[in-house]
Amino acid sequence: MSEQHDAAHSGRVEAHRLDGFIDAAFAFAASVLAIAGAEVPHSLNDLLSALDRIPAFACSFATLMIFWHRHVRWRDHFRLHDTTSLMLSLMLVFFALIFVYPLNMLFQAMFGAFYAAFAHQELSGSLTINSAHDVKALYLCYGMAYACMAGCLAGLYRHSLRKAHMSQVERIDARENFYTQLGSIGVALLSLIVTLVIPGTTAWTALPGCLYILLSPIYWMGGRWASKAKSRVA
Repeated sequence: MSEQHDAAHSGRVEAHRLDGFIDAAFAFAASVLAIAGAEVPHSLNDLLSALDRIPAFACSFATLMIFWHRHVRWRDHFRLHDTTSLMLSLMLVFFALIFVYPLNMLFQAMFGAFYAAFAHQELSGSLTINSAHDVKALYLCYGMAYACMAGCLAGLYRHSLRKAHMSQVERIDARENFYTQLGSIGVALLSLIVTLVIPGTTAWTALPGCLYILLSPIYWMGGRWASKAKSRVA
């Protein structure tokens, strides 16, 4: 009995350590977003240049926190401590740390392009893009990292459906998240394919990024399906 209690306690400690490590890794990635390419301002112009990066930082931060929150939801509802869950969680952190730089650079380039189009001048501190091929390279890095992170989350929910004991409502939630993550992978892969086939001209460079708008109807359909399924259970 004592050995079982010690094993359970050891498992809880290990799980809390893993949770702390994952949270710290995402916090580190968020801090990299804030300081990437920036230094402590030494003049008013430096401060204004740093403030110009706020929109790109806000979008990058929100995207990164969405993935973190999805993992928090998984571990709060379907916590597993086996090797597969450990590896998928660590892979999520690994891809998040890769994801942070193309994420930041892509949003910097996007807001720099918006500012140039509407204000007819270059945004201070914006990313320098020399050609449409540079934008395509950013989309490729972004899309691959996004697909890999969504794949890790899909793997966690799929593994939970096979291993965890859960109620019908919890099973519906797990399936909803699994299907929406599969949809996210599909959108990212579609963006990658479009990036590879579009001409290397500036007129087409926005198309791969616009495809991520498809994530909204995917999550809406997943939520609608889950609501109907839960109503039938009730």
